[in-house]
Amino acid sequence: MTLDPADWPAFRAQAHRMLDDMLDYTRDIRDRPVWQPAPEEVRARFRAGIPEAPSELGAVHDEFMRDILPYAAGNVHPGFMGWVHGGGTPVGMLAEMLAAGLNANLGGRDHAPIEVERQLVRWMARIFGFPESASGLFVTGTSLANLIGVLIARDADLGFEVRCLGVSASAKKLAAYASAAAHGCIAKALDIAGIGSDALRPVETDARHRVSVGALREAIREDRRKGLTPFLVVGTAGTVDTGAIDDLDALASLCRDERLWFHVDGACGAPELAPRLAGIERADSLAFDFHKWGQAPYDAGFILVRDGVLHRNTFATSAPYLRREQRGLAAGAPWPCDYGPDLSRGFRALKTWFTLKVYGTAALGASIARTCALARYLESRIEATPELELLAPVELNVVCFRYRSEDAQRINPRIAIELQESGVAAPSTTVLEGRLAIRAAIVNHRTSEREIDLLVEKTVDLGRAMEARAGSSRAPLQSADAFWPPQRAREESLRELDGRLLEDPDSVSLRFERAGLLAELGRGIEARNAYIDVLSRDPANRLGLNNLGTLLYSTGYRTAARTAYAEAVARHPDDPMGHVNLGNILHEIGEHGAAREHFEAALRLDASHAEAHQGLSYVLAELGDRKGAEEHRRLGFQDRALCSMPYRGEGPPVSLLLLVSSVGGNIPTRHLLDDRVFRTHVVLPEFYDAKIPLPPHQIVFNAIGDADLAARALTAAQSLVALSGAPVINLPSAVMATGRADHGRLAHLPGVVTPLTVTLPRDLLVSPEGPAAVARHGFRFPLLVRTPGFHTGRHFLKVESALALAAAVEQLPGQEITVIEFLDARGADGKVRKYRAMMIDGGIYPLHVAIASQWKIHYFTAEMAERADHRAEDAEFLENMPGVLGERAMAGLARIQSTLGLDYAGIDFGLSGTGDILLFEANATMVVNPPEADERWAYRRPAVERIFAAVKKMLIRGG
Repeated sequence: MTLDPADWPAFRAQAHRMLDDMLDYTRDIRDRPVWQPAPEEVRARFRAGIPEAPSELGAVHDEFMRDILPYAAGNVHPGFMGWVHGGGTPVGMLAEMLAAGLNANLGGRDHAPIEVERQLVRWMARIFGFPESASGLFVTGTSLANLIGVLIARDADLGFEVRCLGVSASAKKLAAYASAAAHGCIAKALDIAGIGSDALRPVETDARHRVSVGALREAIREDRRKGLTPFLVVGTAGTVDTGAIDDLDALASLCRDERLWFHVDGACGAPELAPRLAGIERADSLAFDFHKWGQAPYDAGFILVRDGVLHRNTFATSAPYLRREQRGLAAGAPWPCDYGPDLSRGFRALKTWFTLKVYGTAALGASIARTCALARYLESRIEATPELELLAPVELNVVCFRYRSEDAQRINPRIAIELQESGVAAPSTTVLEGRLAIRAAIVNHRTSEREIDLLVEKTVDLGRAMEARAGSSRAPLQSADAFWPPQRAREESLRELDGRLLEDPDSVSLRFERAGLLAELGRGIEARNAYIDVLSRDPANRLGLNNLGTLLYSTGYRTAARTAYAEAVARHPDDPMGHVNLGNILHEIGEHGAAREHFEAALRLDASHAEAHQGLSYVLAELGDRKGAEEHRRLGFQDRALCSMPYRGEGPPVSLLLLVSSVGGNIPTRHLLDDRVFRTHVVLPEFYDAKIPLPPHQIVFNAIGDADLAARALTAAQSLVALSGAPVINLPSAVMATGRADHGRLAHLPGVVTPLTVTLPRDLLVSPEGPAAVARHGFRFPLLVRTPGFHTGRHFLKVESALALAAAVEQLPGQEITVIEFLDARGADGKVRKYRAMMIDGGIYPLHVAIASQWKIHYFTAEMAERADHRAEDAEFLENMPGVLGERAMAGLARIQSTLGLDYAGIDFGLSGTGDILLFEANATMVVNPPEADERWAYRRPAVERIFAAVKKMLIRGG
C-alpha cells in the first residue's frame, strides 16, 4: 500500500490552496492581531484521541486554518517584539517545502544537500574571519550550538579520552566564566557536559551591561589560587536582556594570555555593526541563529569552530553500519554526524542557502541595521514621553523601558500582558537590577515606525487607565479619631435590645439577636455566654447551635465547636448548614471520610450549596480524587471569588485585600488579622473577574504561600495585584520562587546546607527501576518522600533502604512524589532539633525549637510537654536566638531572608556540627499559633505576641 495520493490532480489543487493560504497569511499579516489566546473549545479539540480512520486532506487543512493558524505565537507579525524571534520570509517558507519534498537526511553520505551545508560553512568562515580549515554545523538553535562549543572546550582541556572515561576520571575541577547577563543555556550546557552548572562563574557587568574584563581576570586568578582549572570564557554578542555586546577583543586577548577557550554566543552581520564585533574573528567557536536576524524559518542554529580537527575529535565515532567508502553513496567523509550529536538531521541548510542567494548579504545586513535604527527610534519616543522611562542603554535592537508609577513593579507586567492580549503589540518583560522592565526586541524585517508608535501609545494608554483603576480601588486613609458610624450603630442597637429585654425577658428571639450583636462587636466571651443562654431556653435552636460552634471555633475551642455542630446536625438533619460546619471541623482534624459524608449529605439537601462544594473539594483532594476535587472547586468558587469579612472595631479600619487560593496552601491568618483593626476582603485570584473593580483597600496581603500547590492562583494573583494601587505584602512573583523543589538559589549561600530535592513520577518510584532512578539523581538512603502540597508532616515518610522505597511511596497520594535528601539534625545527645524562625518585614523572630527522638518533628507532637528541660531549651532560644545559633547560622538566616525577598515567611531548620543551617524548608506557609492556656507554655507567649505585633505594624504601616 502506498501513501501517495490516489488522485494527483485533486491533491495538486488542494496543495495550491494550502500554499495560497499561507502566502495570503504572510501578505495580510498586519490585518491580524499579533497574538490571541486559544479559546478553551479550541484547546479541547487537541485532547481528542489518536485517529484510526483516514481524513480528507482538505478537512485537516480546514482544522489547521481554524484551530492552529489564528493562535500561533505571532512572530511573523511586525508587532511581535517579545522575544528574539525572526519573522521568516516567503522565500524561506518555499525552501522549507522543497527540503521536505527531498526528505534528505544530512547525517552523512555523498549527496548534494550536504554540499549546500558545506558551502554555508565556508561562507560563514569567510564572513567572520575564520580560516578555511574551520568547521561548522547546522543545529536546532544556539542552545545546542553552545553545548557543542562547551564540549569541544572540555575535551580540548581534559583530553579526548574524557569521552570514554568521563569527567570524574580527571583530577581537574573545571571552571567557566560568562557575563552575569549571559543566556541561561550556558549553565545548562555545562550541566549536560557533566561539568556541572556550578562550574559557571557569573561575572559582574558594567553600566552598559557588558562583562567586566577586570572582574573576569580577578575571578580567574582567584579560582586558580583555589586549585580550580579555568578552561572556558563565553563572550556575548548581544545579551538576551538588553542586547549588550561584550568587549570581544579584550576577551580574546585575555583568553590568549590565560590559555582559555574563547566561545562567543550570538553574532550578526550588519556592516555598520562590524566595529562593535571586533575580536569575534579571534574566537575559538561561535554560536548563532539564522532563524533570528537571518530571517530563515525555524529552526536554523549554527556552530562555527576555528579548529575543525578539535571539533571532529569531540564527536567522531565509528560503527559498522556507518562504514565510509571512497566511492558510492557511502563516500564523502567526513560526514556532518562527525561534528555533532545527531545522525538523523534535516536539510536546515536549504532555507538559509535560499535566503542568502535570493536576498544577498547586503539586504540582510540592511535589515539588521534597520531593526537597530528602529530601536533607537523607540528610545527617542520613550525619552520624549514623560510617562515612560528607559531602564538600560540601547546597544543593538533591544529596548528595556517601563511606565513611570509609584507601583511600577505591579503595573508594568500587567501592561505587557494587556498589550499582548489586545493584539496590538507583543513585548515581553525582564528584570534589570530589581526593576521590572517591558522589553521590546526588534528582530522582524517587517517592523516599522508604525508598530513602534502603536507600542508607545498603547503602553501610555494602558498605564494611565490602570493608575485610574488603582486610584478608584484604593481606600482613603482616615484619621484614628474619625467617627465610625457602623460600630456606633451596633452599640445603639445593643442598648435598645437590652431595653426591650427588660420588658420581655423570656423572648428567645431577642436574646438570639443580642448574642449576634455581641459577636459583631467583637465581645466574644459575652457572645458565647449569650448563645449558651439562648440554647438553655431553646436547646434545638438551629442558628444558635451553628453560631455558637462558629464562635467557639474562631476563639480556638475546636472540640467544643465540634460538639455544637454535631448537636445541630442531630437535631436538624435536613439542614445543609450544620452538615457543612461539621464537615469543615472533621476535615481539619483529618477525619476525611466522615467529612465527606457530611458534605455529600449537604449537597443531597441542596445541590447548589457553595460551601458544601468547597469543603468537598478539599476532602477529595486529600483522598486523591483530583478530577472530582477540581469539579467541586469550580462549583464552589465560580462567581464567589470575593467575600468581605465583618469588621468589629471601634474606629476606622485598615481596609485589606487578602488573596487566597481555592486549593489551599495559604498562610493561616486567623491570628494575624484582628477584625477590630482590619476590614478584610478575601479574594480568590484564579476565579476573580479582572473586569470587576476591586473593593476599596489600602493594602494587599498575598496569603497564597504554597508555590507547589497553588501555582495557578499565584499566576492569577500577579495579574490581580497589577490592578491595585496599594502596597503588596509578599509579591506573588517572590512566592512563586519558593517551591520545595526550588532550592537552587539557596544552595550556594554560605552557612546554608540545602537538601537535594527532585520530584519524580509515582509510577517510576514504585517500579523496580525506582531505586536506580533516585540513585541517578544523586540520592543515597535513607531519604525522604512526600506528596507535594502538604504540610505539618502529612504524607511525609522516611525511607531507610532501596527495598523499602516502593512500599513507602504506595502509602502516599498523588501522581508525583518529591524525593528529598535526608539531613541528619541529631545533636550530640542523639536528639533531633527543629528550629523555626519567622521573617517579618525585614526582621527575624524566633518562634520555637522542637526537640524529639524521632526524625519527623511537629512542635506539638515533639517531646516538649513532658520534658521541662526541653522547654527550658526552647525558652533560651526564644530569649537569645543569636547566642543559641551562633554568628554563622544567624548570617545564614539573613542571607536566606534576603534571597527569598518575602515580607512574611518562615524557615524550619536544624544546625550542623559546624554551625551551618540545615535547611528543611523556607516559604510563606509557616503557621504561628498562640500557645495553649496551660501555664507550661506561658514562656512562649511574649515571642508569639512579638510576631503578631510585627505583622500588625507591617500591615498598618503599609496601608
